[in-house]
Amino acid sequence: MKVRGFEIAKGYEKKVAHMPQRATPGSGGYDIWPLEDKALMPGEEYAFFTGVKAYMQEDEILLINIRSSYGIKYGLELCNEQGWIDSDYYGNSDNDGIIIVKVRNSGIKPFLIEKSKPFAQGMFVKYLKADNDKPRKEFRTGGVGSTDTKFDKTG
Repeated sequence: MKVRGFEIAKGYEKKVAHMPQRATPGSGGYDIWPLEDKALMPGEEYAFFTGVKAYMQEDEILLINIRSSYGIKYGLELCNEQGWIDSDYYGNSDNDGIIIVKVRNSGIKPFLIEKSKPFAQGMFVKYLKADNDKPRKEFRTGGVGSTDTKFDKTG
């Protein structure tokens, strides 16, 4: 039985050179690599596809952050400040659950994101549910942003 981990997303089988991996035994996050090289000018944003998806238990999420050294030294940041990959995002009908990391260069110099170097990290985290928890939707029907669309239970 699979508990949590990473797989190559459909359509990316020959494009992924690095699967997410911890750098050291004490690392909490799994380093994540982009599929392409891209120079980001100051103020520029870009969505990097990783070619991988994550599976986990129902009461877990995968938190995505930019590598701390990239933020501290160069001013790179995630456009959504922190990415959340829900357990039901895995294998969705829109994009198979591929992890997409949108980055902004808020620094003062151009910065090169390289496919040979990890640029983000993911950490699996358990979460708790409130008493009388009632999700707005019965199940996920798509990929990025799909839970913002028509509510199944409340109209």
